[in-house]
Amino acid sequence: MDRTELARSLLARFSGLEEARRPWVGSWQELTEYMLPRKNSFGGLGGHTLGRGRVGDERIFDSTPLHALELLASSLGGLLTNPSLPWFDISVKDRAVGDGDEVRAFLQEARERMVAVFNSEDTGFQAHVHELYLDAALLGTAVMYVEADPTTVVRFSSRPLGEVFVAESARGRVDTVYRKYELTARQAIQEWGAACSDETRRKGEDRPEEPVEVLHAVFPRMDRDPAGFGAAHFPFASVYLEVKNSHVLEESGYLEMPYMVPRWAKAAGETYGRGPGQTALSDVRVLNAMARTALMAAEKMSDPPLMVPDDGFLGPVRSGPGGLSYYRAGSSDRIEALPVNVDLRAAEEMMNGRRESIRRIFLGDQLAPEGPAVTATEAVIRQAEKMRVLGPVLGRLQTEFLGPLVRRVFRIMLRGGALPPFPEGLAPGDLEVRYTSPVSRAQKQYEAQGLAQVMEYLSPLVGGQDAFGIMDNFDTDRVARHVTELFNTPSDYLKSEARVAEDREGKQRAASSQQTASTVASVAAIAKTLSEAYTDRPSALTELWGMLTNMLGAQAGADAAPAPAQPYSAQAAPSADEEAPHA
Repeated sequence: MDRTELARSLLARFSGLEEARRPWVGSWQELTEYMLPRKNSFGGLGGHTLGRGRVGDERIFDSTPLHALELLASSLGGLLTNPSLPWFDISVKDRAVGDGDEVRAFLQEARERMVAVFNSEDTGFQAHVHELYLDAALLGTAVMYVEADPTTVVRFSSRPLGEVFVAESARGRVDTVYRKYELTARQAIQEWGAACSDETRRKGEDRPEEPVEVLHAVFPRMDRDPAGFGAAHFPFASVYLEVKNSHVLEESGYLEMPYMVPRWAKAAGETYGRGPGQTALSDVRVLNAMARTALMAAEKMSDPPLMVPDDGFLGPVRSGPGGLSYYRAGSSDRIEALPVNVDLRAAEEMMNGRRESIRRIFLGDQLAPEGPAVTATEAVIRQAEKMRVLGPVLGRLQTEFLGPLVRRVFRIMLRGGALPPFPEGLAPGDLEVRYTSPVSRAQKQYEAQGLAQVMEYLSPLVGGQDAFGIMDNFDTDRVARHVTELFNTPSDYLKSEARVAEDREGKQRAASSQQTASTVASVAAIAKTLSEAYTDRPSALTELWGMLTNMLGAQAGADAAPAPAQPYSAQAAPSADEEAPHA
C-alpha cells in the first residue's frame, strides 16, 4: 500500500472512530465543567479547548465534588502505585531455576532498576499517573502513552481524552488508538525534518508558531510475518500523518501496545468506560443548584429588596452604606425592607446530605483512614475487608493498565540494555513480570496472620523440647520460605536450598568436632584423677576409664584404633620406691 492510499485509509477509519465517540462528548464536557474544568479538552481542535487560560468554573458553586475527586485519585496513587511500596514483582516461572543465589541477586537488581525508572523525576511517571487516575475516576476512561527514550530509557505521558479515539478487539481489549493533536510548525520540523510537507516547512520559516494538526494511528498489523525482521513486521503499526494535507510523516511499529487505556467500568457493547463521576453527576447538579439558591437567599437576607413609595422622595434612593435619600418634610412615607424569610439551616442540611452522597460515590468511606486498630489482627482484618469491596473496582485497572504497564516497561528496559546481565542458564522467557495488586497483598497478610495464630495456638503443646513431636508435621523450610514470599522479602535476602543444606552440614561437622573436644577434655580430667588414685586393683574409677577410652576409640573411627583399657593414663603408675598414699 503506497503512502497516499495509506493516508486515505487511515483518515476514513478515523472518521468512523470520531463518529462512534461523538455521543460521549456532551457527557464528558458536562462532567469537566462541574467537577474539573481544566480537564475540558472536548471543545476545540485536536482535543484542546478553545478557551485556553480560562478558569472555566462558572457552573461550580460547591467544591465538594472537586475535593472528593482529588482525594480518590490521590488514594488510588497511594494504593496502586505507591513509590514507597513494592507494587510489582519479577520472578522465575520454574522454582528450581530461580533458587540459585545469582538468580535471586539478578531478580532483586532488576526490580530495583525498574523501581528507579518509575520513581525518577525525568520519566515523569508519578506526575502523569495522578492525571490518569483523575481521568479514570471522572470520565471513566484514561490514556497513558509509554515510549522508549534514549535519555531516560522510558518516558510516560498522560494524554487528554479529548484527543484520543479507540476501538476494541474481539476480546474486549483496546488494540486500536487514533490520537489527533496539535504541534506548532517549528515543533513538527524538529520532530520529522524533511519528512514534513512543503506547506509545513514554509510555515516553519514564515509562521513557526502556527499549529499543525497531526494524527497518530496505532493498530494491529494483519499482514505481517511473525518471523520477519524490521518495524514492518512488528505486531502493532504506527503511522504519523498531517491531517490537512493527508501527508504521511512516519511509518513504523511497536512490539507492544504503547497506549494504556484503562476503563473504570464498562457496560456491555460500549467501548468507553463509565466512572464514579457519571454516577455522581445528578447529585453534583442538584448540589450546585442548591448552593446557588442558598447564596441568593443569603444575599437577599443581608441586602433585602426595598419598598419605596412612588412619590414623596427627592432624587434617587441610595441604599449603600452612608447613602442619603431625601423626602418631603411632613410626609409619612418611609423606605422599608421587603421581608425575606428563608430557613438557611434546612438548606444547609439538604446540601450536607448531597455532599455526603458524593463522597460515598467517590469511595471516601472506603478509602478514608479509620481509627487506630486495637491489635495487628484487627488491622489486617480491616484491610482485607476494604480490599474485598474495592477488588472488583480495581480489577479492571489492574488488567488494562497496571499489568501491561509493568510488562511494557520491563521489555523496553530489556531491549535498551538497562537491566543487569542475565545469569548463566536464565533467559528472558523464563521470567514472569507481574503487578502485585493490593488485594493480593491483603490476602497474603491475612494468610500470614493465620500462620501466626496456628503457631501461637500450638506453642503451649510444643513446649521447650516438643515432647509430642508436633513440629514433625510441618515442613519448616517450606514454611520459612513461604513467609518470605508473603511479606515480599527481597530475593537476595534468601539463601538457595543447596546453600542451606551445605551450611547445615558444616554446622553438624563443627558441632561433632566440638563434642569430641569436650569429651577429650573430660577424659583428661578423669585421667588426672585416676593417676592420683589406687590402680593396683579394680575399682569404679578404673571401670569408668575403660568405658571412656572405648568411647573415644569409637568416635575416632578409622583415624585412631581404640586402645585397650588401662587403669591409668599418660602418667605412670607409682614405682615400688614411691610411697603409696594412706588409705
